[in-house]
Amino acid sequence: MSNKKLYLAISVIVLFIACLPLFTVNCVGGHDIAYHLLRIEALKTGILSGRPFLRINMLFFGGMGYASSLFYPDFLLYFPAILRALGVGINLSYHLFIALCILLGFASSFYCAKHVSKSDLAAVITAVIFTLYQYHIYDIYTRSAVGEFTAVIFVPFVIAGIYDFMYEEYKHPWFLAIGMAGVLLCHTITTVICLLLCVLSVIADIMNIKKEPGKLFRLLVTAVLVLGATAFYWMPVAEMMSTGSFSNDYYFDTSYEAAKLWEVLFNEYNRMGVAIFILLLAGLLMKNRKRFADLCTIAGIFIAVCATGIFPWERLDGLLGFIQFPWRLFVMTGPLLAFAEGIYLSQLADEIGSGEQKNSETQGSGERQDGSKEQIDSEYKSRIILIAVTAIMVVSAVANFENNTEKYYSYSGDYFDYAPFTAEVIGGEWLPTEASDREALIAQAETALTDAGDEIAVRRYMNELFVDVIPDDAEYVDVPFIYYKGYVAKDAETQESLVTTGEGRNGCVRVYTNGAKTVRVYYKGTVVQHISDAVSIGFIIGMIVYFLVPIIKKKREAQGK
Repeated sequence: MSNKKLYLAISVIVLFIACLPLFTVNCVGGHDIAYHLLRIEALKTGILSGRPFLRINMLFFGGMGYASSLFYPDFLLYFPAILRALGVGINLSYHLFIALCILLGFASSFYCAKHVSKSDLAAVITAVIFTLYQYHIYDIYTRSAVGEFTAVIFVPFVIAGIYDFMYEEYKHPWFLAIGMAGVLLCHTITTVICLLLCVLSVIADIMNIKKEPGKLFRLLVTAVLVLGATAFYWMPVAEMMSTGSFSNDYYFDTSYEAAKLWEVLFNEYNRMGVAIFILLLAGLLMKNRKRFADLCTIAGIFIAVCATGIFPWERLDGLLGFIQFPWRLFVMTGPLLAFAEGIYLSQLADEIGSGEQKNSETQGSGERQDGSKEQIDSEYKSRIILIAVTAIMVVSAVANFENNTEKYYSYSGDYFDYAPFTAEVIGGEWLPTEASDREALIAQAETALTDAGDEIAVRRYMNELFVDVIPDDAEYVDVPFIYYKGYVAKDAETQESLVTTGEGRNGCVRVYTNGAKTVRVYYKGTVVQHISDAVSIGFIIGMIVYFLVPIIKKKREAQGK
């Protein structure tokens, strides 16, 4: 069997093992599964209503709306949402989504590791470890942490971008650009962790930057392009955070959640596990280790230590409390160690081969071995290393599957038609502080309330709401939409704009009727949101033109010749 066929066979086996829990008609479980399925269903509702990019999802809280898509990017969730819109069941859509994420993660880690190491063997080893390392498996099947396990797909691009910056004079800035943009559009906390890693890398490379300051300028240009292309996400978030206050029902004690140092090695929930550290021992066998692999090792271990109680989480809770759980840092430890181990193990295979060849050359001419045989022996031992790595990681993953106590459940197509199920928002981080009674939100989802206390049934159409037969003496009416900046109301008969505020009952939209008999209320968005959309579209079109024009010119020149 050729090396390419072996690598392909290993890839298929690893992907099959990683997707093993998906081979069921029921839906995999997980701590946050209900919320993320609700996000998918909300996107499906928007697609079917012809409004696929609504920032305020109307399905939540029985139609009251929730700013999930505004604060929590939906980049990859459109894949299962489109499947749902096409009639695919909830269970299968989510399973296909997970399978896609696993495949993309394997592909991105292989591609980026190949760029860094220039070795197919190192790339395959990196992809195997990256796909099956313990925290990644737990993220997918125990926590259902969609934000993290989608963001980690782009972490290899961040690592490859850092390598390119430090060792290749930043000739391929698109690695870091794709990595940071992808992470930002999947998970904000992981973005902060990646950003800190980039800052540390710049500091570590400060001497080379002094010699070649141009690459720092190119790094700043990359940052501007990433910010411009993703403006449609972060600008509305910044605006909303600056104009309103939001609650969180959960209090996270970061110091309590921190692991003990030795627990990092445990094959338990939210730990790294021992398998990935066993493979790290290969670095100790190297005579001449590659510096970038050593840096990845140091960074990975340092980040893992920071996830433990050794780091002063209690003192820094006010500054770093947004991370909620210190073990979230493992989302970066795994990829870093996977890159390091891929390089170490491939280099070990090379040293074994070169060592054998050197020994044979020192023998007499009568005892000299055939060069082709030496090459075969070297390839054979490389394959043994790859198979051993795969076996260790597969055993680790299967053990994780067996330890998983989350149960399967079958979600019917109309599961979220039951209004109470649309309130599954975990901590409710993006509820306005005025919406203090979450249970009452469901109860008031079908009626408007006048200043005199009259209740009026409402009509909903797509993302719009109508209140009919409003009493003549009503000064205002509180409509069943949770208030976020960007709601507008109009007199349905005259199309006159009406004043809206967030002063309604339990954080709802209050509309001052100004004598209107029927009011129409919907989320139009803000000026900042519209500007951010235009900025992103402009930047994306500009980058496409910038990269395509030279290619088109070269093709035309080639055809002219």
